[in-house]
Amino acid sequence: MQSIQRVAVFFLSSLVFLVLVVLYLDKVRETDHIQPPIADHISRRHRANAVKMSGTDSELNPFTWLDYTIFSAMLAVSAFTGLYHACVGEGQKSTAKFLMADRSMMSIPVAISVIASYLSAITILGIPSEVFTYGIQYWMVIWSFFIAIPVTAMIFIPVFHGLGLTSAYDYLHKRFSPLVRSIGALLFILQTLLYLAVVLYAPALALEAATKFPVFATVMTTGAICTIYTALGGIKAVIWTDVFQFIVLFGSLVTITIMGIIQAGGMKYVWDFNYDRGHLNFFDFSPDPTHRLSFWGLIIGGNFNTLTVWAVSQVSVQRFLTAKNLKEAKKSVWFGLPGTVIVLSLVGLIGMVLFAYYNNFVTPLNPSLNATVATTAAGNGHQPHYTPNFKSSDQILVYFVSMEFGKIPGIQGLFVACLFAGTLSTVSSGLNALAAVTLMDIIRPWRGGSKSRAESTVSEEITTNATESTSTSNSTQSAVAVNQAQDRCDTVISKLLTAGYGVVSIALAFIASKLGSLVKMANTVLGGIGGPLLGVFSLGMLYRRANTGGALIGMLVGFYFSLWVTIGAAINQDENGNVKEDAFALYRISFMWYSAFTSLATFVVGVIVSEIIRCSIPDERYKRVDPLLLATFLRPKGWHKISTGTESHNPDLQIGDPVFQSLLASNNHTMDQENESLLGDLEGNDIHELGSVQNEVADIRHVQY
Repeated sequence: MQSIQRVAVFFLSSLVFLVLVVLYLDKVRETDHIQPPIADHISRRHRANAVKMSGTDSELNPFTWLDYTIFSAMLAVSAFTGLYHACVGEGQKSTAKFLMADRSMMSIPVAISVIASYLSAITILGIPSEVFTYGIQYWMVIWSFFIAIPVTAMIFIPVFHGLGLTSAYDYLHKRFSPLVRSIGALLFILQTLLYLAVVLYAPALALEAATKFPVFATVMTTGAICTIYTALGGIKAVIWTDVFQFIVLFGSLVTITIMGIIQAGGMKYVWDFNYDRGHLNFFDFSPDPTHRLSFWGLIIGGNFNTLTVWAVSQVSVQRFLTAKNLKEAKKSVWFGLPGTVIVLSLVGLIGMVLFAYYNNFVTPLNPSLNATVATTAAGNGHQPHYTPNFKSSDQILVYFVSMEFGKIPGIQGLFVACLFAGTLSTVSSGLNALAAVTLMDIIRPWRGGSKSRAESTVSEEITTNATESTSTSNSTQSAVAVNQAQDRCDTVISKLLTAGYGVVSIALAFIASKLGSLVKMANTVLGGIGGPLLGVFSLGMLYRRANTGGALIGMLVGFYFSLWVTIGAAINQDENGNVKEDAFALYRISFMWYSAFTSLATFVVGVIVSEIIRCSIPDERYKRVDPLLLATFLRPKGWHKISTGTESHNPDLQIGDPVFQSLLASNNHTMDQENESLLGDLEGNDIHELGSVQNEVADIRHVQY
């Protein structure tokens, strides 16, 4: 009955809310507004000339009833997907379901969810704007995925999946110490909140351009809907809404790309126009790290940026860990490669179309481009088109869709739905990940002694099997009941955390407009804060001799370096958002290098400090690391037969203690031979099916004893 009432109340409130939004949009659309002053990358003199020739706001086509219907339908489907997963079956009554979907997901929906989370409105608006202004060079970043995704699939995911984690930062506890874990979790929370603020701001900026709907109202609408369905439906709702939203996003991009090429004069004209004006600048091999974009910055720096998102961020790792086994988890990573490359290629092509269509645009690459270009275009049979009077170049695609295709019913609604689909998928993923990290890495360790239900499943099963043949069944049942009650309480806390972080993200979104272009904002946030996290995870998995002191000092140095560079760059910007040429060299480092430099600084300092500590403290030389905490190719052959259990800093590490250590301590050669293949699989990359392995070994122990 309570579930039915909750659904009814939410349905009615959502319906009333959407009706009010539509009415307000319609009212605002009918009101004339003065276009705000222009602020862009281009100099004021060139921009002033462009404005004189540009189209006016009157050329924007208003939303039709069909546009509103399509846009509202996308929001409604997303909201009701969350409701469905909140109520179906037993609902979201445990942390295993709410945060990990009972580790039952298949690879394809997980892969689509991760792609959708990465391809936010920042991608849809920011990359076309980047290509429109600076040329196609940014598209070269797709080659970094051919490095980062294999590294993620073969190094990071096997370790995370093998440990059966809920939070990626629990690895830092097992490998180093609780303090390193806490700092890593706090850095992730800071990074994700800032990124979500940027993601919420992007579609609000776009909708303001097309419909005059205020930014604050769009941020509130998007944030509220996303927070509600994420808090109710958990990770499973997030994944399946991501699948739906990706379909909307991809279909919209394909439609806009095809229509844009036709409107601009065909693919040949688009290509030739960009080529003649130096916009097909694929290769720039400048080794200078202060160069805004270069081949090395995009491939090497882009690789580190991608790894911070795919390999060590809770937003992605949590989805990979919802897969039912390692094979499905790896497949979900690999499936992300073609999907991401295709979508990034589409938005890059859209940027080329925009540059060819608005053929009078003055850019840093073409400072002499002026109205004569439009005259030349007219002489070649192509009508001259002038840049719209946009507030930011990130709005250019919205203006293009509204002015050129707005008369076609439904097109604007489909495109705005595309922007919001990307936003909802990213924000919902971030909110769920923030809740998981806060619960698992801050609240539970602070509370002390509590383990996640997912991490203690095996211990409970072994205890249950043992108590079936003893007289302690009553006390065991009582302990299980207490754990279940605590888990239900933690589930409620997770939902409240999701709602709380949603409110904080909405509040932070209102300051995102002060941070510059969308592409630069995204790479600065992900690289500046994600770099130290990537460095400390790499240190733990790739350097066997690393210790807590090295990890802690390395991460702090990397984060300090990040703050120094990013804040210094922000302070020394000119009126166009670029770092001044006379600024300190470190401040002029390209935003594409932030992650690479900060992660390498963390790793190198971590190695040096670890070795100093080993030389100074004799006990550190003899500490052994559980092989499951290292990358699979660094584990010694036959380690499972000689390991005496974990010697990490976390005494609660389940692997090696209740399963393998007890098994090997039995000195039962027959049992060891029977399970040779079972244990031997742990040396390869295909196992880490810890749930099934532990259950099978537990059954064997029960039979033996």
